[in-house]
Amino acid sequence: MSLSGCVNPDINIEETPINVVSDSPGRGRMAVDGRIVYIDYKVLMPNGDEVLSHKDWRFVLGKGSVVEGMDDAVKGMRPGGVRVVKCPPHKHWGRNGYGKKIPPNTTLTFDIKLNRVE
Repeated sequence: MSLSGCVNPDINIEETPINVVSDSPGRGRMAVDGRIVYIDYKVLMPNGDEVLSHKDWRFVLGKGSVVEGMDDAVKGMRPGGVRVVKCPPHKHWGRNGYGKKIPPNTTLTFDIKLNRVE
């Protein structure tokens, strides 16, 4: 049912990007696809509760070894930089959630500090 006079736009939620909430620049080599990056991160629920975190976590950027939203969030950062992003469900664990920690279809906040790029 739609309201009279309202347009029902054709929105593809799967194309919704991450939303950068804050970004402080770092210095040095930029994080780009194929580089090994080391990050400290926290994953927060909408109410601010921390559900996942790691210090000096290593992965190859852009290779699909992490959820898409994390790859997207780290790209373009430089060592020492800090970025906070809102990550829509289709960019992380989506419809399935993540065990008992993250319910399905939850928008998460990623709080990331880039330590180094190789």
